[in-house]
Amino acid sequence: MPGPVRASLARLAGALAYQQVMLGDARRNRAFERALRARVRPGASVLDLGAGTGVWAVAAARLGARRVVAVEREAVLVPVIEALAREAGVHDRVEVVRADARRVRLRREFDVVVGELVGNEAFEEGLVPVFERARERFLRPGGALVPESVALVAAPVVAPLRLGLSPPFLPSASVASLTGHVPRNLQPSQLEPLAPGRELFRLDLRTARARDPLPTARVSFRVRDGRAVGGIAVWVLMGLAPGLRLSTRAGTHWLPTLLPVEPQPPGPGRLEVEIDWNAPRRRWSTRFTGTSGRSHAAHYSPLFAWGSVRAALRALRQDLRMRR
Repeated sequence: MPGPVRASLARLAGALAYQQVMLGDARRNRAFERALRARVRPGASVLDLGAGTGVWAVAAARLGARRVVAVEREAVLVPVIEALAREAGVHDRVEVVRADARRVRLRREFDVVVGELVGNEAFEEGLVPVFERARERFLRPGGALVPESVALVAAPVVAPLRLGLSPPFLPSASVASLTGHVPRNLQPSQLEPLAPGRELFRLDLRTARARDPLPTARVSFRVRDGRAVGGIAVWVLMGLAPGLRLSTRAGTHWLPTLLPVEPQPPGPGRLEVEIDWNAPRRRWSTRFTGTSGRSHAAHYSPLFAWGSVRAALRALRQDLRMRR
């Protein structure tokens, strides 16, 4: 089998495996389908950005849209979208454009723009710049975005696993001190909340601009025992249409993000949390104040972990250059 064919097969297999995870997400599917029912009127023009298998483009056509454009950059998925449109009997109203949603050129003639560009951490798939461009270039005045807002919600949780090596047959505090500064995605079943979730911030996608940094969030929680706190779980809450929200806390293919924290002092108290979600400078800090009034503060960031190894890496590179 020629190399290009093998590469295409592998790309198709990977793309379809990922898409099937989303196709099997019943909560996600019901929520987005309801949002389209609320937004798509007979005769509307709909744009689907990052269409994947094209389910929302085809659904919009079946809801009565007279014209639907599905934009997808993966070449192997273009025929998949076309086949789905033919199967649903709407191929005459669904146009597939192979392009990057961040660069595609289209006329400003759409009543609805849908784009499921929400990642586990909300913004890592380019949702804000893509929707900002869509608002300015593709969406008619008074048109609708799906989703129309994205919020982050957080809650303190029990540590799902001990940092370092388990069982501790070797000392591993050096590794634990680094991994404690690195966010990671976990299954919802691994998270045991210690307090109700609090909204960190909400971004209105109808007005948000990519050049504006995300706001630094500050929230506080009452916890019964500081020793139980092992991390801050963060998940996404999407506003899909008026009165219709979708949470990624549990029951979807999206995964919550865990921000590890060291155990707090024992006993009840108030846990204050500050989180900067901007990717280049991701950081979080905690301050626990017990009933005695004594406080314990700590700060975390992947940059701290990088600072711990940077000097050693620089020395290693210099050593390799000298050996050459």
